[in-house]
Amino acid sequence: MRQITKKQFFLTTVLFLMSIQATFAVRIKDLAAIRGMRNNQLIGFSIVIGLNGTGDTRDSFLARKPLKNALERMGISVTLDEIRGRSIAAVMVTAVLPPFAKQGQQLDVTVSSLGNAISLRGGVLIMTPLRAPNREVYAVAQGKIIGIPLGVELPEGRGIIGSSEYQFDPKRNITPTVGKVIRGAIVEREVNIDLNSRTRIFLNLKEPDFTTAFRVAKIINKELGDGSARSVDAGTVELSVPASFLGQTVELISRVENMEIEPDAIAKVVLDERTGTIVMGTNVRILPIAISYGNLNIQIGSGPAQVAPEANQANNNQANNQNNVSNPIEVSSKVILFKGGVDIKEVVDGLNKIGISNSDLMEVLKTIKSAGALQAELIIN
Repeated sequence: MRQITKKQFFLTTVLFLMSIQATFAVRIKDLAAIRGMRNNQLIGFSIVIGLNGTGDTRDSFLARKPLKNALERMGISVTLDEIRGRSIAAVMVTAVLPPFAKQGQQLDVTVSSLGNAISLRGGVLIMTPLRAPNREVYAVAQGKIIGIPLGVELPEGRGIIGSSEYQFDPKRNITPTVGKVIRGAIVEREVNIDLNSRTRIFLNLKEPDFTTAFRVAKIINKELGDGSARSVDAGTVELSVPASFLGQTVELISRVENMEIEPDAIAKVVLDERTGTIVMGTNVRILPIAISYGNLNIQIGSGPAQVAPEANQANNNQANNQNNVSNPIEVSSKVILFKGGVDIKEVVDGLNKIGISNSDLMEVLKTIKSAGALQAELIIN
């Protein structure tokens, strides 16, 4: 039995995936979001206490001055020199307030060191007001920091805590100066969004596209009646609330977001040279082109390509074997001729027949794009 190599398996898999031409319907819910219903960023400054000698040094006043002020408000008078050890660290606290969050709901917060602390492991975040850009407090955070394993390795028999010998273990991919307090923030203020008083709703497409916006408006008009929606531009669809849904906007949105359409997209080919990954979208086509595989030379033209005599013989044999059935691709040992208008499936098929490697396939696609024959956006990572 013939053995299949890894590169043949890869190209065969790509060919199979690209041969699937069917389109699939997608919910509007997954394509668009309602304008105004977005997350809100919150931020606050605080200190972490209870660290086991891995906090800020005495040279850092970011943590000591706020702690001194906090203790004085409690009636305890101390000086900066009296706050010793490395049990505290200055941190920034961030959180995301989702739309429709209500008072009393709990949010996750992220805690990041500001000073020269080594690790926040085992620390406790003290009460922290979280503010929006308008300086209003929307949540208050407090709690134990988790998500930081040991993460810091001290070479055996050398160094002390805080010395240059303190090293992070790169295999664990851990940042010990960033941790989380799960459900550590309590919402104190709500963002009011009055949906039921609206007469118009705007849908913002996550990936702007004129065709997709037109299809969204079309399916809404089909379901709710003509004039219910119109595409404003490539990224926005305006929905007028029908009289039967006035005061029932939630029901209307639920109905609209579960409608399904077939989204359109720009033809793209993505090459990741680091991992060798090739992703090819639909609607990718190639203009008439001849590819010389040996040195990757590209020749564009609608006429027949000049190939070596042995190539002509190979092509004649192939034509006889296929009973003279029309084929947009001619293959020889060195030359592939695309007679015009082929899609990416046929390109991969032709290249697979000569056993081209994955890296060579990337070079071929880049050269085709340089020659102006690849009718798609080429993205190289």
